[in-house]
Amino acid sequence: MSRRWYFAHALLLACSALLLLLVFENSDLDRVLARPFYDAELHDFPLRQHWFFAPVFYYGLKFAVLSAAVLVAMACLLGMAGKVECLPRRYAALALLGLILIPSAVALLKLNTNRHCPWDVAEFGGFAPYAGLLADMPVDIVRGVCFPASHAATGFMWLAPALALYGFSPSWSRRAIWLAVLLGTVMGLTRQAQGGHFISHTLWSAWLAWSISLMLAAILGLGRTSRAARPEDAGPDRGRIEQAQ
Repeated sequence: MSRRWYFAHALLLACSALLLLLVFENSDLDRVLARPFYDAELHDFPLRQHWFFAPVFYYGLKFAVLSAAVLVAMACLLGMAGKVECLPRRYAALALLGLILIPSAVALLKLNTNRHCPWDVAEFGGFAPYAGLLADMPVDIVRGVCFPASHAATGFMWLAPALALYGFSPSWSRRAIWLAVLLGTVMGLTRQAQGGHFISHTLWSAWLAWSISLMLAAILGLGRTSRAARPEDAGPDRGRIEQAQ
């Protein structure tokens, strides 16, 4: 992970943020993609409390992902203590901090962005007008707490541990990054099908998760120096850890 690599990803984040703003502030794409899941006769999203969909694809999947996060966090603590040879301290710190900070940042934003879920929007049987991210919201309605998508962020938070795998194998890190993207996307679409989020909420969660992951990697200095030259970052068998570039 060279300076050029960081610069390229920072530029990608800037361009993708601009694209998201241009698309969703100037189109009805959010509502267009939400309509297939809404039943006008029921005035609701049928999958919201579906007897199979809700407990399996929402509650069940989220419980499994959070349970795995607890196990990975424990492994990260061991890595930070220098007890996991294949996971140097700084990489373990990246994974652990990402698992904490990504969902925390999403939860904090949800409390302050004042954006509503599809099921709260008047077009879908709710009470609030649909508003883009930069639009003003009426002050006389209940505040929304649906942006960004926290369910999707539970999947996208794995981008940080995936990036941390770079300390073990760059190729495995890339594979894990794509798996994290897939997981977050599936979890985001699951919630969208239930009327809990618009597609823009999921995409912004992915953007935020990758931003935090890159920020943590830069702060921790990953890729700046050879791990072999920084013995404090390695486990007991330092000679087996190759240089990460």
